[in-house]
Amino acid sequence: MEQAKVIIDKDFQVSRIDRRIYGSFIEHLGRAVYEGIYQPDSPFADEMGFRKDALELVKELHVPVVRYPGGNFISGYKWEDSVGPKEDRPKRIGLDWSVVETNEVGLNEFSDWAKKANTES
Repeated sequence: MEQAKVIIDKDFQVSRIDRRIYGSFIEHLGRAVYEGIYQPDSPFADEMGFRKDALELVKELHVPVVRYPGGNFISGYKWEDSVGPKEDRPKRIGLDWSVVETNEVGLNEFSDWAKKANTES
């Protein structure tokens, strides 16, 4: 019968773990963006329309990096639609879930949110 021997050395380290491995993403699925992190008419909204309660929870988690856009939303995403004045951004039916994307939250808004959440974008 063969036997195995395991040696545990608490000080042995192959390399440092990059903290970004503990990152996350946010996508326009359901209410993740609209009503989740962004809801201008909410009593919890700050001056930019971001939900302060959601921001505080993300800060508590110390999420090192948040990728945007994330998930399946990226399949039909056109970054050009998400920049410039909000009122000039086109509304499009998303190819992913067949819902209207208003582009009210775009790259600039996400960047502002990421700064407020103390995370990298």
